[in-house]
Amino acid sequence: MPDDLKQQRLKHTFEALRQSLEEAESALIEYEETLGEDSSSTIRPQSRMGLELLSIPEVCQELGMGKSWVYQRIRSGDIPSVKLGHNIKVRREALEGYLDQHPYRPSQEDEPLEDEG
Repeated sequence: MPDDLKQQRLKHTFEALRQSLEEAESALIEYEETLGEDSSSTIRPQSRMGLELLSIPEVCQELGMGKSWVYQRIRSGDIPSVKLGHNIKVRREALEGYLDQHPYRPSQEDEPLEDEG
């Protein structure tokens, strides 16, 4: 087998392994998050200091996005987070900052939005 083909197979194998490890990490984080959740209370009061920490499901609800999308943004550092024990939390202020830094700027190449028919 030529060296180029061996290198290409090895590169493909490691890429598949990396992707599998990322998926496993996301699943583990999601599992750990569910262990620490208190399902009896979905609304959390804001503390006296104004610090509001959101759980991953709350971030998903705020953004209307799935957990894997949110975890990818957290892992990349796009959405700043903190880990407290087994739980990952996002400050509401940090989430609002992320949204402020990522406004939608339509270009002529974009497809029409759903509302535009």
